[in-house]
Amino acid sequence: MKTRITDLVQDCCPEKADIGVYDEELAQRILNRVQDRLGAESRPPQRVVRKLPRAFLLAAALVLALGTVAFAIAEYTISLRKPASDEELVSGFRYEEVKDGKVWNSEILAYPDAGMVFTFNCPEEIRSTPEFRCFWLPQEATEGITDEQGWSKRLFCDAGDTIPYSISTIDYIRNGFQLVLSGNVTVVKEERLGDWEILEVTSDYSSLPYRTYERANYIMLFNQSTGYLVLISGELEMETLEHIAHEMEIRESNSPAVKEPGGPQIGVIDLARG
Repeated sequence: MKTRITDLVQDCCPEKADIGVYDEELAQRILNRVQDRLGAESRPPQRVVRKLPRAFLLAAALVLALGTVAFAIAEYTISLRKPASDEELVSGFRYEEVKDGKVWNSEILAYPDAGMVFTFNCPEEIRSTPEFRCFWLPQEATEGITDEQGWSKRLFCDAGDTIPYSISTIDYIRNGFQLVLSGNVTVVKEERLGDWEILEVTSDYSSLPYRTYERANYIMLFNQSTGYLVLISGELEMETLEHIAHEMEIRESNSPAVKEPGGPQIGVIDLARG
């Protein structure tokens, strides 16, 4: 037998019922009584904070400390290209010294052995710089300074006849900025984890007349929300450099971004020349 829903609610809510005037105090008392029975309190839900393990996963380790970063609107990008031919000369300006907003020394640099050029698009001015700390290194750094908590902007390991690793921030990026890598450059991996773009490349220097080593590996960690760039490079295997990145933390430093006048600059990231 079918029963109409209107027949069921007829006695509960008659057609000519007088709803009356809303009583806010009464409604609040009813709400409090219901919450008391449920064992709930009249307070907003609390956030649960979980600690990350010491051995960071790369996706979790490359997180800036400031909560506002997740809501950044600007997106900074990096593009890479190989010179079209041996006849193309990659060149650009570099400012050696800037005081009080004035350029005291500048020059035009050319890189005839450029194997790849990384160009940066910055929709907004970068006003801050990153710093990092490492929870694992294959061997102790020979150059670089860390504070009491291990934060640094540069760590370098010179083993005499080899350069196992170098870790540094690049703080003078602006729109159109270029970084040059010499030799025969091959892209090993390119991926994005959250706001971070991760580029892994290797360069074969065997054909260069000025080489001091045969090849080197490079990992570029570039944040597309802030424009922060951290470079890990060295003669160690790529897997070892990845291990460094896996157990690295990056955050905003107290150092302001370097303000450079004029147009975009050019730089080089080769281990022996950068």
